Amino acid sequence: MLERWAGHVILLAGWRRYGLALLSGAIGSFAQAPFDFPFVCFLSFPILILLLDGVADGEGVFRARIWPAFATGFWF
Repeated sequence: MLERWAGHVILLAGWRRYGLALLSGAIGSFAQAPFDFPFVCFLSFPILILLLDGVADGEGVFRARIWPAFATGFWF
């Protein structure tokens, strides 16, 4: 079940990828003050890793491979 969910996250593209990155980053922000709930990082950072893992499959021009990774990190 977890592998199937991870596969769906890896294959996300476009606004769905950026929306999940935004949501994951917003959840990860609860690890900082004044909330101090660091355990949410165990949820948000693996999602970021899965999103970036799906970007690594691209081939071609350097800019075409780097831009989706940059945009995912920016929205996180």
